[in-house]
Amino acid sequence: MFALFLLFSSVVVADAEMLYPVSSVLKAGSTVQIGSVSPGQVFEVIFSDDSGFGFEWSKIIVDRASLPTGWVVLSEESTDASLVVAIKVPEGAKPNFYLITIGFSNPFEPGFDESVKASVVVKHSLVDVAFTRITEEGSVVGEDVVYRVSISNASIAPYAIDVTSTLPSNWFDGKTIEAKPNASEEFDLVVKPLVYGKNNFSFKAVTKEDNLVAGSFSSDLNVKPTLKGKFSSVLTGFPFFTFSLTPFQAINSLISFVIPN
Repeated sequence: MFALFLLFSSVVVADAEMLYPVSSVLKAGSTVQIGSVSPGQVFEVIFSDDSGFGFEWSKIIVDRASLPTGWVVLSEESTDASLVVAIKVPEGAKPNFYLITIGFSNPFEPGFDESVKASVVVKHSLVDVAFTRITEEGSVVGEDVVYRVSISNASIAPYAIDVTSTLPSNWFDGKTIEAKPNASEEFDLVVKPLVYGKNNFSFKAVTKEDNLVAGSFSSDLNVKPTLKGKFSSVLTGFPFFTFSLTPFQAINSLISFVIPN
C-alpha cells in the first residue's frame, strides 16, 4: 500500500495560475500564448504561488535549454504572493514564435511539480504614436503651447520612447516617456516660444529598445509679439536680425530688462 502511495504521489501534478501577461489556470505541460515583444525589450511573466493543492510554490525556474539563443533570464523571484520571471530579448532577435518552459517546485512537496510553456511572439513596431495640438493658434511670446502625444503599446513589455523636436532646446528640450505594456496613454508636451514670428517645426518619437521611428508630426507656430518679447528676442534667438543690426540688438536687449511683462 505504501509503495502504491509513493507511485501515485510521484506522478501527481498541480495547477499553475498565470497572473500576467494573461490570466489563466494551466495544467502541467500546457502551452499559453502570452503576447508579443520587440527585440531589446525586457518582459515579465508572473504566476500565483498558490498550487491549488493546499500548498504554495516556493520556486520558479526557466528551463535554460528552452531559451532561444541570446535570450537572458534576468531574475527568478518569489514574493509574498507571486512568482516572477524577467527575461530580456536580445536586440538581434528575429521575428518569430518562441516557446519557453517555466517550472515550479516546493522542496517540501517533492511529489508535486509543474511546468508549462509560454509562447512569445517577437515583432517589430509594437508601439503607435500620434500627436495633436491642444493650444489654439495665436500664442504669444513666452506663453506655453501644448501638444499631446498619444501612445498605444501592444507589447507585453514597457517601451521607452524619446520625443525630440527641431525646435531650439530652450523652446522644447525633448522628453523620454515610459509607455506601460498593453496600454494606451496620453502625455502633454509643452513648447515655450521665445521669439515671435512663424516657425515650422516637427516632433519625432523613437523607441529606445529597437531604435525605430514610431511617429512624427509637423506643425506651425505663429507667435505674436509682446512689447517685452520684441526687445528681448535677441536674448533667445536671432531669426529676424542681421549682423549689421547688432548694435540695435544690444540696445533692445537692455531695454527688455526694464519693460514689465
